[in-house]
Amino acid sequence: MITRKSQTTHELTGSAPPACWQREAQVACLRLELPSGETHIISYTHFHAASLRPAKDTHETLCISFSSYQIEIDGQGLRELLLILEDLAVKWVRTVPERYRGVIGQDSGVISDIRVTALADER
Repeated sequence: MITRKSQTTHELTGSAPPACWQREAQVACLRLELPSGETHIISYTHFHAASLRPAKDTHETLCISFSSYQIEIDGQGLRELLLILEDLAVKWVRTVPERYRGVIGQDSGVISDIRVTALADER
């Protein structure tokens, strides 16, 4: 008999966990849905750069720079999101609901927090 150390969310609840991002070709803007309920829509024409910082544990931080905003996305399995962002093809991102956080596998793309910082206007 083969046993597994952890069960997937699908096995535990009978449904797949909600997605934390959506890929769509030729989108003009990125929509950010924050845990607080706040929503930001930022044009890709203001995109500067993105980088992925691994942490000591399984979590990592995806940093995205726009001309007027700095965005930090915490989670795990965010490399796929970075690669989709490279094509400017991320339509929206949001955090995973709290009830799914403990049961989703480490290699799944999971967003636990999103922080948006408005940059000072240098005019």
